[in-house]
Amino acid sequence: MYKKSEVHDSSEEQKQEIGAIHQTIAEMEAAFNQHDADKLDSHFTQYATWVNVVGVLLSGWNQINEAHKNTLAGPLRNSYAHYSVESIQFVRPDVAIAHIHQYPTTSEGKIIENGQGSLAIYVMVKEQGTWQIAAGQNTFVQEIPPSNP
Repeated sequence: MYKKSEVHDSSEEQKQEIGAIHQTIAEMEAAFNQHDADKLDSHFTQYATWVNVVGVLLSGWNQINEAHKNTLAGPLRNSYAHYSVESIQFVRPDVAIAHIHQYPTTSEGKIIENGQGSLAIYVMVKEQGTWQIAAGQNTFVQEIPPSNP
């Protein structure tokens, strides 16, 4: 198992890229917690694919955005989460795979013990200097987080 942000090359440039990926994921967490689908989806490529927690395949930014608008305004309107980056591995300098645990929280950010969390995999690409999700999947998991952030 990879440790948090473990990579095989620890060059200074790669450390900067890891920081940029962490920043992208932090921005996604903030957007999710603001229930802002447009801000959340600004981190997806135009032709991204996404499989949500119930196994629905979404193809392209417009379909992903429409689904996020519906769920963030509907069933997830009172949902909040903490995103914990578990690993980042580079396939090549402009392609990375990240695993992110998403722990349910209160609106104040306190993790809800024994809550329904998820584990996501993001295939991220660097385009025009920005890390974006090209493909991903989110899967429900039930576990106790190590501690509150």
